Amino acid sequence: MSYGNIKAIVFDFWGIFAEFKAPVNKAIDLKGSVTDYPEYYELINQHNLGKISEDEFLQATSKLFNVELSSRHRYLFDADHLNHELIKIIKELKTKYKIGLITNTGKEYMDEFLFKPGLDKLFDCLVISHSEALKKPDPKIYMLAAQRLQLKPEEILYLDDHPDRITPAAALGMKVLLYEGEKTNKILEELL
Repeated sequence: MSYGNIKAIVFDFWGIFAEFKAPVNKAIDLKGSVTDYPEYYELINQHNLGKISEDEFLQATSKLFNVELSSRHRYLFDADHLNHELIKIIKELKTKYKIGLITNTGKEYMDEFLFKPGLDKLFDCLVISHSEALKKPDPKIYMLAAQRLQLKPEEILYLDDHPDRITPAAALGMKVLLYEGEKTNKILEELL
């Protein structure tokens, strides 16, 4: 696929920049996908949309699974969870393209993993679900990124590690790429 006329590259965060290894999932002995647990998935959505705090999320999850959860189950920054190879590539891409972020996540996780280590400085545009009360795959969140970047959707390459989250971006006219680790990093390096 040709990415010739792109002016910006927009990324998801979890599964691309950082592995999501929340201690709460281990504590509740989560088997399979969070979508297999509708009530828990709804709590995650409420947290990602900024409707409940991390403390409220932990309390409700504790009650739902009948386990004791506390502040020790907060997801704290760990540099080993970061994709250092991609971060290096993005620093180079930033000299040629605008760089954006669209992510579904709660405030505390972004404070810990994006702002605390200074990764926010990689991006020209941040669209974070908890701040916008929108989440992927709602097409409005992708359009919000395009507006903030002051670009047309067809001038943007969007990357996500979930196929169902690149489909709405493609429907809006964005070029899309499913993130598959090293294979995708090589494609990104070709854009330099």
